Amino acid sequence: MLWLQDIRMQAGETIENILALISDTTPFLVVIMCLLYVMVDKKKFCRVLFCYSICVTINAFVKITACVYRPWIKEPKIVPAKNSLAAATGYSFPSGHTAAASSCSMEMIAEYKQNKLLAVLLILYICVVVFTRMFLGCHTPQDVLVAVLEGFLAVLATAALMAFVEKKDGNDKILFIAANILFAILIVYALIKPYPIDRDAAGEILVSPKKMQNDAMFDFSFALGFVHAWFLEKRFVKFSTDGISARQRILRGVVEALFGIVINLVIYSIAKQYVDKRLAKFIKGYLYSFAAAYLAPLVFSKIERALKW
Repeated sequence: MLWLQDIRMQAGETIENILALISDTTPFLVVIMCLLYVMVDKKKFCRVLFCYSICVTINAFVKITACVYRPWIKEPKIVPAKNSLAAATGYSFPSGHTAAASSCSMEMIAEYKQNKLLAVLLILYICVVVFTRMFLGCHTPQDVLVAVLEGFLAVLATAALMAFVEKKDGNDKILFIAANILFAILIVYALIKPYPIDRDAAGEILVSPKKMQNDAMFDFSFALGFVHAWFLEKRFVKFSTDGISARQRILRGVVEALFGIVINLVIYSIAKQYVDKRLAKFIKGYLYSFAAAYLAPLVFSKIERALKW
């Protein structure tokens, strides 16, 4: 990492800014997956979002269990890129950015097996994210490699779960109940488990356990919200992406965007002022996925029926 840091220092601020921008595309990648879910191919991108949800759940659990500090905390010689610090929250191991890029990209490759060009581009994207997270000083090689492994395991888990759901009517209810029990356990675990309390020379806590719980709450709630949305949409909304028109795609994109704006700028802004930050993060994560996969489809389906589209 020190070798990469020397190269970064010599490359200059422009290169650093470009790579930081590329590195931080993973949150937008999830937004794109949500849009493609309602605008292009419901089945395929439902699986991508399932895969992402599984991966971030694994990633969050491993993070709060291993409690590995960021590289610059363990080694003072490491100086991370300033413009990447805002997104470098929580513990270091494994890399959340890499896990997100790997899970979404690998599942897309699995869904579009015949598209070799897409596979090459997505593999390159994973490699670029892996490199940039180390280049910017945010993660160690162990962090990014284990995150890629998490993405691969999430792809396998997605295939197994979808096969289980499709095997027999009612299996979706079993998955729904099991997921609720699992996430209840994970949330309690995140809140009551002991966290390391190490201090610097001035006596300040190096990493606050409450701050570390914030990311776990967001990831767990996003995954839980998606499972709830998937179950409800599958049973009550049942929208389709087959043969939809351009105006339907525009409507669906606008509805998705409006929900995202309201959740981020209104609901989350209010929540973080009046409730514990961990609860605010939970609300934000849950509503993001629940709105994208259930509330937005519910709204645009009603509009489409009213307009007879």
